Amino acid sequence: MNAMVFSAPPLNAPRLTLTRRGRLVFLGIPAILTAAMMLFALLAIALGSVASPAQASVNYAAVDMADYAATVTVLQGDSLWSIAAATDPTRDVRDVVLEIVALNDLGSGVIQAGQRLFVPLPK
Repeated sequence: MNAMVFSAPPLNAPRLTLTRRGRLVFLGIPAILTAAMMLFALLAIALGSVASPAQASVNYAAVDMADYAATVTVLQGDSLWSIAAATDPTRDVRDVVLEIVALNDLGSGVIQAGQRLFVPLPK
């Protein structure tokens, strides 16, 4: 079996020096990448604070539902169709049902007795 023998470098070996291009690769590129990431983070923080959802409440006043809708309590046997027909007989019942669903954020057309619903005021 051949044994490998490692020897120490000679004492008068020249030192390793970086060229200008080597310094750029070793120091410049990481510095540029770090600066770019910091700039991106600062822009994200600045734009995030300006466009945050918390600022949305400052721009709009609260809506008073009494101006747009009345409240009704669902009775046994009521349906969205019967409530819509009784709410505004002059309008198409389908349009009124769609408004009731939108006002109450109903995921489906299922309602239960005792439930309180906003219904649009007659136009």
